[in-house]
Amino acid sequence: MSRSIIILAGSFATSTMSGRRMSMGVVALAGMLAASAACGPSGGNSPVRQHEGAGAARETGPEVRPVPMPDLSRLPESVQAQVRDRYAALAEKTASPQTPSQELARAHGDVGLILMAAGYHAAAENSLRNAQALAPGDATWPYYLGQLFLLTSDRANTLKSFERAFELRPTDLPTLVRLGEAYLDQARPADAERLFLRAREIEPRSAAVSEGLGRVAQARGDQTRAVEYFEQTLAQDPEATRVHYPLALAYRSLGQQDKSEAHVRLRGDGRPTVNDPLMQSYYWLLNSADAHYNRGVLAMKARKWSAAADLFRKGLELDADNVQLRHALGLALYWMGDGEGAQRQFDEVLRRSPDHVDTHVSLGILFAQRRRYRDALVHFAAASKYD
Repeated sequence: MSRSIIILAGSFATSTMSGRRMSMGVVALAGMLAASAACGPSGGNSPVRQHEGAGAARETGPEVRPVPMPDLSRLPESVQAQVRDRYAALAEKTASPQTPSQELARAHGDVGLILMAAGYHAAAENSLRNAQALAPGDATWPYYLGQLFLLTSDRANTLKSFERAFELRPTDLPTLVRLGEAYLDQARPADAERLFLRAREIEPRSAAVSEGLGRVAQARGDQTRAVEYFEQTLAQDPEATRVHYPLALAYRSLGQQDKSEAHVRLRGDGRPTVNDPLMQSYYWLLNSADAHYNRGVLAMKARKWSAAADLFRKGLELDADNVQLRHALGLALYWMGDGEGAQRQFDEVLRRSPDHVDTHVSLGILFAQRRRYRDALVHFAAASKYD
C-alpha cells in the first residue's frame, strides 16, 4: 500500500468522531498543489478570430505587442470562456482611443494573468509587458512578471522584474521577500540581507523573512545564526517543512548529529507563507475543477472544513466525474461531523471508479469506527488489491 494511504489510514484510525484532528493524509494533499502547466503555444487557431490581434495597435502611446489568442482546445470549457471574455474586454478597450492608459494596462494585464494561470507563459509575458509599458509607475505588473519568470526558471528576468517592483514599492513585504530570495539565488547574500532586514522591520514575525535570514547566514558559513533563524521560521510557521533540511545541514556542521537526523526525517516541501494579496488574487483566477480542488485542499489544511466542502462542490459542478474531488468532499464532510454524507460521497466514488484505493481505505476506517469490522476488512482488502 502506498505511503500516502498508510498515512491517511493512520490519521483516521487515531481520531474519533467526537474529537477530530486534522488527517495527515489531507495535509499531504496540500503538497499536490499543482504548479502551472508547461508553456503552451503562443499562437494557433483561435475560436474567436476577431480578438486575435487585440491590443495590436493604438495611434499614440507606448508600443504594445500583439498577443494572438492561443489554441485553447486543451483547456476546460469554463476556462476557455474566461480567456475569451478577457480577450473580448481587451479588444473593446483597445478599440476606444478614449480608454485611459491605466485601464488599457489593466485589460492587457488581465489577459496576461489568465494566460499565465492557464500555462501559456510566452503569451502571458507579452501581455504583462504590455501592461507594464502602459502603466510604468504601477508595481503590479513587474511583480507579476517576476512571478511568471519564477515559473519559467528565468533567474535573470526574475531579478530584473522584482528589482523594478521594489523601486516602485520599496516597503511591500512580498516584493522584499521575493527580491531577497532572487539575490540569494544569484549568490548575493549581502544584498539579500539588506532586504530581509528591511522586511523584518515591517513584519517582525514573518516566517519567510526568518528563512531568508537563515539562508543568508548559511551562505556566509555562520551555522549558529542559521540554526537560530531556521528555528524561528519553524516556530512562526510549523508548516514550512522545507526549512528542516537546511536546518539539518546547519546542525550537522555544528556537530549535533542527533538533531540533524531528526530534522532530515521531518523535511518536506512546505514554504513559509507570506501575505501576498496579488498572488492570492492570481490563485483564485481559474474557474476549473482542478483549481477548485486545489483551493479546497488549502482550506482543509487550514481546518476550514465547510469552506473546503463548498469548494469541492463547485469543482464537481464543473466535472461531476472527478473522483479525486468527490473523495475530497467526503473527507471534508467527515471532518465536519457528517459521517453519513461522507459515506454517500465515498460510495459514489466507488460506483464510478471501483478501484479507487484511497476511497476503499476511507470507507474501511469509517466502518471500523462504527464497529462494522467485516465491512471494514472488505474495503481494506480491496485497497490492498488495487494499490
